[in-house]
Amino acid sequence: MPVRWKQVSLIGVGLLGGSIGLALKQRRLAERVVGYARQPAGATEAERAGAVDRAETDLARAVAGSDLVILCTPIAQMAPLLTRALPQLARGAVVTDVGSVKGCVVTELEPMAAAAGAHFVGSHPMAGSEKTGVAAARADLFEGSVCVLTPTARSDKETVRRLEAFWGDLGGTTLRLSPETHDDRS
Repeated sequence: MPVRWKQVSLIGVGLLGGSIGLALKQRRLAERVVGYARQPAGATEAERAGAVDRAETDLARAVAGSDLVILCTPIAQMAPLLTRALPQLARGAVVTDVGSVKGCVVTELEPMAAAAGAHFVGSHPMAGSEKTGVAAARADLFEGSVCVLTPTARSDKETVRRLEAFWGDLGGTTLRLSPETHDDRS
């Protein structure tokens, strides 16, 4: 598979973020994978696990120059983190998340990303484990899984297509639902 992304930033490198990083690196889908961790110990652990090429505790440095930014944190932390990252978001960058709730996430994050010239589309990969943290991350976590994308009428069609390819490259299949339909079925 060809490199599809110059730099992917994983905001949060636990089970899901770490698994995305491992899969990206194993499949050579990104030139660089950068992780953001709140604490130096988390950054060190993400690097040691091989989930990222570089881990940062500085959010601005973690997202600077990225063409794909994935929020892999609890839902309540997503908007504050994206707010802090906005000044460093590249124009045209793709922003997504891995949250299990979509209505409130899309309502908050889509206009924030658009104001910065970026494109947000919500993602909900239906993959996981009873274990947590980057130590439990696996490159094959998304193989055979379904990822629900939640585009809106404002979503950039090319961004939706690129995210479908992204989750497919990680081994999954995608399904499109409106944020409201997603949340009604969850």
